[in-house]
Amino acid sequence: MTTATTDQTVSTREPRTEGVVHLSPPDSDGIAVLRLGAPSEKVVTFTERRLHSLRDALQGLREHGGLRGLVVTGPAPDMFAAGADISLIEAISDRAEGEAAARLGQSIFAMFELLRVPVVAAIEGPCLGGGLELALSCDVRVASDTPTTSIGLPEVKLGIVPGFGGTQRLPRLVGLPKALDLILQGKMLRPAAARRAGVVDRVVPPQRLLRAAREEVVHLAQHGAKRPRRRLRGAAYWLSRCAPLRGMVQRRVQKTLARGPARFYPAPPRALELCIRAFTESGDAGFQAEARALGELIATPTCKALVRLFFLTERAKRLGKADGSRAVHSAFVLGAGAMGAGIAGLLAGKGIRARLCDLSSAALAAAKGRLQKSLDKRVRRRSLGRHEARAAQDGLAVASEWGRLERTELFLEAVVEDLEVKRKLFTQAIGRGLPEDAVLASNTSSLPIDAMAEGLPNPARVIGMHFFNPPEKMPLVEVIVGPRTSAETVATTCRLAVKLGKFPVVVKDSPGFLVNRCLAPYLNEAARILLEGCDPSELDRAMLEFGLPMGPARLMDEVGFDVALKVSEVMSAAFPERMQPCPLFAAMVEAGHLGAKSGGGILAAGGRAVLRRLRQGTPHQPDREELIARLIYPMVDEAYRCLEDGLVESEDDLDLGLVMGMGFPPFTGGISRYARSVGLGAIVERLRDLAVRHGPRFAPGAGLTGRVEKAP
Repeated sequence: MTTATTDQTVSTREPRTEGVVHLSPPDSDGIAVLRLGAPSEKVVTFTERRLHSLRDALQGLREHGGLRGLVVTGPAPDMFAAGADISLIEAISDRAEGEAAARLGQSIFAMFELLRVPVVAAIEGPCLGGGLELALSCDVRVASDTPTTSIGLPEVKLGIVPGFGGTQRLPRLVGLPKALDLILQGKMLRPAAARRAGVVDRVVPPQRLLRAAREEVVHLAQHGAKRPRRRLRGAAYWLSRCAPLRGMVQRRVQKTLARGPARFYPAPPRALELCIRAFTESGDAGFQAEARALGELIATPTCKALVRLFFLTERAKRLGKADGSRAVHSAFVLGAGAMGAGIAGLLAGKGIRARLCDLSSAALAAAKGRLQKSLDKRVRRRSLGRHEARAAQDGLAVASEWGRLERTELFLEAVVEDLEVKRKLFTQAIGRGLPEDAVLASNTSSLPIDAMAEGLPNPARVIGMHFFNPPEKMPLVEVIVGPRTSAETVATTCRLAVKLGKFPVVVKDSPGFLVNRCLAPYLNEAARILLEGCDPSELDRAMLEFGLPMGPARLMDEVGFDVALKVSEVMSAAFPERMQPCPLFAAMVEAGHLGAKSGGGILAAGGRAVLRRLRQGTPHQPDREELIARLIYPMVDEAYRCLEDGLVESEDDLDLGLVMGMGFPPFTGGISRYARSVGLGAIVERLRDLAVRHGPRFAPGAGLTGRVEKAP
């Protein structure tokens, strides 16, 4: 008995169930509709069961004499297919098993091409990974112009390549350059952008989606055609079909991959190779190579690490669905500096009415300009419509006076790191009519949340919402919970973070919280290494080769030495035995070389002069092994101290927080996975050796040593 079911009760062979496709037999016009799931399914993924169901349905259609065409669509509005079940990717550890899974998907999707009648994909909602690969095997693709429709092949973000035919069909459809742009970056396109790229053929309003798909079937059937006549034109043709020009594209992309973050990941170069094969291989050879590549990549540690991080991000999103969470519709942001302006723009961009207040009219004008620049960029990239950009800009009001706050649901301050200032601002907000249930949030990077709540009525609504710079790009928000913060406030703040496109990590109120506390020993030691004579560029190069997105010298410049000094003083007061500030921070501030904000820092001539003045003794240039031991291992130790102190609940929080907050290499799976791959015992032994040589700041804590002692 087939696992495919039908929409018409007269032809139903078994009850409608989830996890299978649902086929309506041909209507009076000979057009059948294949739905990829049941209406009750919020997300359609390709499990083994669904793939077999799809195969059975297509086999039945091949034998149907009255069939004139087929429309393939999702089970309900806002859902087409989100790709393969990630749990299956996680579970496959054998190359042969991975290759077999790819060949199964390829063979089933090829059945759409083998049907003798036109097949039209009607796309609304996510059409990602295997979902797009299915659509590419159809003859025509019609997409619904809704905000939820997203089209792409993001497999490289999971450490694999498209394995159901995507690396072969997409290049042949849109040409090599466009296909590489989409596949190597895992881009996801809005419908209009997908139409311009040639990925979809037509974009229509949602109410016309199925009608338009039927029109495409009828048009082709009337002309006795299986599919429209297509061929690459212009540059797409020459750069794909002309061997010398195709080779030029290949060499240029290889060069880019070799010097960028992609050099740490095996999937992008394999994807490039496969896309080239789409124009050099005939028959099934390219598909066989794709299946082999998927099998090899799916079993790698990189794939497992990235899949784990995917599940951690999904876990973080669920924090916004906790009991008691409330949607935020209006917000007041105080402080139009780099952080406040970015946060206010984020709020407005997500449809939240935001009011930004600052005494400086120039700062307010700059904030409006910053938002407009960001919106213009998204409009140019076709990821945002002009009407949406106008709505976002209209949603951000700026003022130098507070006004009344009776209709404000979130008050967020992003001003100078001064506890008394922040406490006074909260008191003033309440005095200006802030509702009793409104959230009082601080974007502090190091100050105690509970101290800010001292003396306030209803301290349960006071919370930290620590964004990272620049807030428009950095994906993490630390949700800082004081001992009096309510569960409802936490849930509401997490819900807001998720709406803003961020990943929340709940952290207990403690000096430096999670990310800055782990960064403190890293930057402190980096500054000491610079004073020993290490060249800043060489130091940065070593950490870039480790996999960090930015070296410590450049990071100091970006953060600012004034901020670094202030945070280091806070951390030193809390942990004096291991976090005494390096003298370099104060010297740079005294010399006026604050970093990028002042036109130059440690990487500029003035900063290097400060270094030369402070250096003593014979210059020492540590090798890569020593740099990793002195910079990364203390960070590992501090992460486990945070876990031991109860700042976060689990190693999962450590991993997500440090990957998303400071860019710890994602291909490692996070700092705890990295530490376990090196060996916790080996790290403890090296730290103890460093403590003998350089002082007690390297002595490992109970969080790390305790786990080593408990290990079997």
